[in-house]
Amino acid sequence: MDSSTTGQNNDTLNSEAALNLFQLLWQQGGLMANKAALLLAAVPALRSLLQPIMQPKKNDAEADILSAYSLTAPLLNAFNGLSQSGEWQLALLGLNSDIRQHWINLAAARCQEAGAMNDTMVLVKLIQQLGNASEWVLAQLESTATTPQIIAGPLAQTERDLLGHSLNDNAAIPALCRILRACHTLLKLSEQNEPQAPIQAVDLTAKQLANNWCSGRLLALPNTLLDEHDLKPNADWLLVSRSGHDSVPLTELFAQQPWLFLLSLIIFVQDAWAAEQRGGLLLTLPVGQNAFAPGQINVAVQGIEGDEVSLGSLAEFLVLLLGELNITLYPALDANTESFNRLNQTLSPLIAELLAKKIWRFTEVGRGESGHYRIHTSFSDACYSLPLAPIFSYKSQTLQRAIKQLAQNCYANKKRAANRTNLQGSSL
Repeated sequence: MDSSTTGQNNDTLNSEAALNLFQLLWQQGGLMANKAALLLAAVPALRSLLQPIMQPKKNDAEADILSAYSLTAPLLNAFNGLSQSGEWQLALLGLNSDIRQHWINLAAARCQEAGAMNDTMVLVKLIQQLGNASEWVLAQLESTATTPQIIAGPLAQTERDLLGHSLNDNAAIPALCRILRACHTLLKLSEQNEPQAPIQAVDLTAKQLANNWCSGRLLALPNTLLDEHDLKPNADWLLVSRSGHDSVPLTELFAQQPWLFLLSLIIFVQDAWAAEQRGGLLLTLPVGQNAFAPGQINVAVQGIEGDEVSLGSLAEFLVLLLGELNITLYPALDANTESFNRLNQTLSPLIAELLAKKIWRFTEVGRGESGHYRIHTSFSDACYSLPLAPIFSYKSQTLQRAIKQLAQNCYANKKRAANRTNLQGSSL
């Protein structure tokens, strides 16, 4: 066996090891630092696309220890733009230029093939599917160093295992384009961005509960959605809902159930805002729905003069809020009606739990009118007393400001847009 064949086999073995780590990265939302180091050695461009996580030092004599790396928004968004996890794994592998080059060669050969057809739209469609990665393909076509060919590459069997086809097959042309497009997007982001600033590991004791909600953190979707994706996120790195909280104190409940904490904080902000008597946040239930099993809760902002501006559903508001905080949902949601409806449905049992634990309360209005969710009086009192007072005063001020600021900004933007529309209408 000559040296080139040996090198090619080593590349294949290294690639297979990397793909296994990519799969683990996706399933856990992150990787232990030692495993991530192997991945970064194989694919250095990943360094600025992963979030480093530090284990805090135990005393002043020790230094913080880099314990893990978690996913970031670009990597999660890339997954959503692909049709399956195998494509995502190959796209990350393609950040290595040696591996990517064969796929660019395949795409160039496909473009040559399409250009020779009578129907010019075949080539146009292919270029559209490649997106910005078409610049790589153009450079390959302009190069005289090699002639593009549709041949199997060294990872052909791996491609078949992941996708059902090797990327030189006709049936794999759409997948080839998606992989190269995602790879190009991620590589550009990697080149433009500095490595992420480290964040602390999640404190599972509830002592630093609010600090867990920092920029760069991942918030795992409620468990029913995680189960659909067969994901097991690591609770040391991500905000993850954990079971076994039926009779624990609220401080522990909020540490174990990040979604319950976030929803409790929203109702607390609503109450504090209402006390200022300068507008406020409204959480309403559409007519005909069960308050303990809502299909959707609507969010609106009420102005000082009593006018209301809709901010959409609770799911939409939460996604906007997390975006403002630079906290990313894991796995990421597509910003479409179907995804928001699914999240709203998944939040429904959490609303029932908030009502049962007397954190939220529901107020009926007149017949045929929407009822309102507000803070329960007993929970309101508890927020200003120990042990909850620190959490709902100084420890969560950043989150509280973000909730109120987002609502106010959305209100102001929609009012301005409505005023512009009215002015345009009156000038006609």
